[in-house]
Amino acid sequence: MTKSGILHTIITWVMDRIFAPIYRAWLWLRTWALVLKPCRFPLLMVLAGAVFLIMVPQGQDLLRGLAERIAGTSTDNWLRFFFIVSALLWTVSSWYWSRVMLYLEFPGVPGNDPGLHAFRMQAPRFIGCAAGASVAAALFKASFGYENLSDPARRLLLLYALVSLVGAVVFFYVITKRRDWTLAAYNRLQSVSLLQGRFATPVVGLLAVTPGSNLKYGTLRLRDLPRGVKLTAGATLAIMAVLFLLFVFALQATAPVIGAAAILLFAVAGWMAAGSVLDFVGMRLQFPVISTLFVFTIVFSFWNDNHAVRTLPEPPNSLTSRPTVSAALGAWYQRQLQRPSPDGTYPLFVVSAEGGGIRAAFWTATVLAEIQDRNPCFADQLFAISGISGGSLGSTVFIAQLADSRATMNGFRCDTHGGPASGTKPLKKTAQNVLGENFLAPVVAALLYPDLVQRMLPFPVGSFDRARALEGAWERAWSRYAGNNRFAEPFDNLWRDRPDAWMPALFLNSTWVETGKRLIISNLAVTSAEFNDAEDVNRFYDKYALPLSTAAHLSARFTYVSPAGTLKKDGETYGRAVDGGYFENSGTTTEMEVLQTLDQLAEDNPAWKKVRPVVIHISNEPVDPAYSTVHLATAPKDKATAPLAGLNEILSPPITLLNARNARAMYARETIKWHVGEENFLHFGLCKNKMGIPLGWVLSDAVQTEMEKQLTHNGCAVFDNAGHIDAIDKLLKARYARAVRTN
Repeated sequence: MTKSGILHTIITWVMDRIFAPIYRAWLWLRTWALVLKPCRFPLLMVLAGAVFLIMVPQGQDLLRGLAERIAGTSTDNWLRFFFIVSALLWTVSSWYWSRVMLYLEFPGVPGNDPGLHAFRMQAPRFIGCAAGASVAAALFKASFGYENLSDPARRLLLLYALVSLVGAVVFFYVITKRRDWTLAAYNRLQSVSLLQGRFATPVVGLLAVTPGSNLKYGTLRLRDLPRGVKLTAGATLAIMAVLFLLFVFALQATAPVIGAAAILLFAVAGWMAAGSVLDFVGMRLQFPVISTLFVFTIVFSFWNDNHAVRTLPEPPNSLTSRPTVSAALGAWYQRQLQRPSPDGTYPLFVVSAEGGGIRAAFWTATVLAEIQDRNPCFADQLFAISGISGGSLGSTVFIAQLADSRATMNGFRCDTHGGPASGTKPLKKTAQNVLGENFLAPVVAALLYPDLVQRMLPFPVGSFDRARALEGAWERAWSRYAGNNRFAEPFDNLWRDRPDAWMPALFLNSTWVETGKRLIISNLAVTSAEFNDAEDVNRFYDKYALPLSTAAHLSARFTYVSPAGTLKKDGETYGRAVDGGYFENSGTTTEMEVLQTLDQLAEDNPAWKKVRPVVIHISNEPVDPAYSTVHLATAPKDKATAPLAGLNEILSPPITLLNARNARAMYARETIKWHVGEENFLHFGLCKNKMGIPLGWVLSDAVQTEMEKQLTHNGCAVFDNAGHIDAIDKLLKARYARAVRTN
């Protein structure tokens, strides 16, 4: 055989044995994909909902929180009701709209092919069953977050998981047999003479459904659809409209009652109906309707920005009366001299609180409140807190509690023996109650309803802003547990209302989108002499005051959950602000500048050398005890640092940018540790566990309990949290014991 003959034989063999099967497989997949194309929207919604509930930590903790509220009280039966109804509606909608779409005729989609009949009949049933089964899987997985096997919430999750799984199977069986049962009932009722009258006959006739074997797929036009389908579509859209109105006019009252999980499932079920209608129009007209709507949202974005940062009509503190850091340090020092120590040494605490959503807020407030409750003198030695994102919210809650707390006659929060001022109430429980509220439900409701509609309007509607929903939820929680409206009042009121007592300074760090620079909201003046390359937000707003909730949120505009805040004044837009963690997530850059000002004072006046700076750093990213330190030599063993297996040329740049942000925070943290010395750097942190401590705006009781344990019982092997609290105890007791001896 010639060489060309051998080559021809090889090519023929490769084509017949390799490429031909691949091509046939491609044709097979293409056929089934075309068959399923009409119901792609329900498929996508089922997949998206399942991924969120099963794979995303926030979805898991959302279900745990739901179970705990249902298991723990009798007042949350509405949560139970709405969750069950929403899960059932999601399951039914997944099946129903898939089935309806497969009946319709679309260009390019196979018609009523007998060979595809069985597949088209079964596919919607499996899609609906998958929706119900995914809820069961999510509930079952969420139950693994509890160490106590007899925990009521864990048992409830397992029970709901079992009920959901059985319900999915029963649902599949019922919708498979429903036509046979209906026809059998019709045939039996035909022989009942009492049901053959003028009024009964039409009712019985409703049971005369088409047998499954006679159904025709891919042939109907919209006008051919039964009246029931049209009524169902109308009812679904009406429910969406009712929810929209509720979440516009009564968001804070209704969203927590319905619950974030139910709101999500209601929205997904509604999208199946609306999306299927739009998909039908688009495929029938062979026009990209959904893509066109997407283009409109892009075009309208030039005029419909409704995320302007809220301001109040009343003016803030005068800029001339806002002290600098050096002036505030001087005021702090003069107050210390009212209770002098023999050697003149005074501990000065500065706190930095990292970002991390509600996890960071809860952990920061818990740490600070625990220290304050055990050491009432702590607030008098605390000079400033620098917060990022959720750490800013936790810090704000703590400072607001100090504004409400009592002081002694001379303005200290502890007496001459170091005990609490008369009538002082513990802070930790109230702080945990405030931050233990479900802030996610109002945000999810605003995001999926009014703020989603806003994207399709060519003009802004301020009340549709989901940022206001989150701020309103914080204000509602604070008012509920603290008994006043501080979070809705001006930021400066925290210091204006307490001239009789020392109030620590607060630095809330945000990021300017257009430059990447820091934006700082503080009761102190942010001057170029003390802060390098940072903008003073209070100076920018000049004659307008920021609500306390808005000030905290400017630092905590977490990606996409909260939109970038538009810095708008007198009708002109100056820029946008996002989460402070974009610049660096530790808060220690701002804190370091405070300490540098202290160093400058010590250079000019030797008396300041007796002030001992102590840094309390609160980390919020849970650390894996097996990989608490990162080194190149051990990088492949740690999932967080393992090298990319593929696509490294494409993925390396964005991954580097994201990780460099964390590295800058760690660098800033280690720099300040070096600056004050290891003995003066108290690092509080969290460890990972099997439950996971998620990043979001809702925490389950189980996660709250785990964080409490890691703080007070050294439940984390990496951080000596309890030991650091003991060190603060000794430091403060020694300082005020010396003060007693000198009085």
